[in-house]
Amino acid sequence: GKAFGTDTENINTTKVLDYGAQVQEEIAEIVNKIPQEDKPKVLYLYGHSEDEIMVSGKDFYGGFWIESSGGINVANEITSQSVVNMEQIYKWNSDIILITTMTETTAEDILNNSIEGQDWSQIEAVKNGKVFKEPLGVFHWFPPSGDAPLMAKWMAQTLHPDLFTYSMSDEIKLYYENFYGYKLTQEQIDGILTSNPEAGKGAFFGDSK
Repeated sequence: GKAFGTDTENINTTKVLDYGAQVQEEIAEIVNKIPQEDKPKVLYLYGHSEDEIMVSGKDFYGGFWIESSGGINVANEITSQSVVNMEQIYKWNSDIILITTMTETTAEDILNNSIEGQDWSQIEAVKNGKVFKEPLGVFHWFPPSGDAPLMAKWMAQTLHPDLFTYSMSDEIKLYYENFYGYKLTQEQIDGILTSNPEAGKGAFFGDSK
């Protein structure tokens, strides 16, 4: 913030960090009480195509998000990110599948089993409709970014919708107003939640509303 001269009354990196820590503490207070056997098994697809399946293992961003949100990373045996095959996916048989915005693959691609050469239909997450594409704001939400507190809330709610009842639309709107000094349109909010790459860009390069 200091390097780019962006620490102003409305945009302050210290406030973002403090708020992020507060959000993590609030989430941890709840998820730390969840018994291990009640935590969902989660697969985080870091990169994906019909030719390659790359997952997020331990000591990588996906592992952090899953564990801090009260889930079990099925790829915990893998360090960082690695390419795996469908046989390994079947063995893990995750309850939830998350997809980064680093790939063009959508949740519908997996749910509709439309990836040539890959059969996802027998995975529990697919059977139960629990495949989700992460949102996309000012940057990808998978690695550290200015939207990290929002990612923490989205993750917690996605893994435990019975315990976390945020309105992510309202959370995004308030966050951008409070920490970026920008008033998003509903179209931009919807774009962020549906991973539209133009949505976050519009918040900084479009006209203020």
